[in-house]
Amino acid sequence: MRVSAQLYTVRKAGDLETQLALVGDCGFTDIETIGFHGSSPMKVAQLAQQAGLTVRSAHFDWIEFETRFEEIVDLLQLLGCPVAVMPWLAPEERPNTSEGWVRMARQLSEWAAGLSHHGVRLAYHNHDFDLLGRTGETPLDIILSHQNLHWQPDLGWLVLTDPNPVELLRRYSDKIVSVHAKDVDPSGGQGDERWRNLGHGVVNWASVLDVLAASNCSDLFVEHDETPNALRTLRTGHKFLSHHLLAGAG
Repeated sequence: MRVSAQLYTVRKAGDLETQLALVGDCGFTDIETIGFHGSSPMKVAQLAQQAGLTVRSAHFDWIEFETRFEEIVDLLQLLGCPVAVMPWLAPEERPNTSEGWVRMARQLSEWAAGLSHHGVRLAYHNHDFDLLGRTGETPLDIILSHQNLHWQPDLGWLVLTDPNPVELLRRYSDKIVSVHAKDVDPSGGQGDERWRNLGHGVVNWASVLDVLAASNCSDLFVEHDETPNALRTLRTGHKFLSHHLLAGAG
């Protein structure tokens, strides 16, 4: 598994060129992008190449898949990126019935089929609303019932929903393409106040990394939704995960 960086963590650090430079300065060589960064596909690809960074995965929201699918394909091809991720549904976009989630999963599967023609896999990124329900019947279960849909677990949201998410990770280990490595302290406040730099929350990293090592996970993307210090978050995350991976290999 690679220790990689999610650009959402540094979105407030400046323009894309500045963000990429910051990530590189923190020791990362692999990244995950978010949308089009307000630029053309060609410009995004040029900046990533100039920074010497490899784009391992790319996030695009639902509306981008609906309205800019061909541009998504163009960007992924220019980046040489093998994974696209649908990361978020606004509250008004979320189905409120199982039937609604079935229809949404079917649409994701259709997009996945289109991307597969270009050698790209499509993964779904969870929050908490898609983990609710009886085992086997949650929105996530419905989505992952499609053979061509994969999963990018967000470890912070998993632990907020279930303090011991190992069973769920094991159940879908063959679906996992990467994770968002995010730590959390459920007692630390409300909303984004709960997120922590890696190793400063309650995630049982030893157990989680053991499961991921036996899965199809290729990247651990360091993320913090609202970090007060992006440089510290990235350096802490890179050091923390690199140490744990080295220890596990030993």
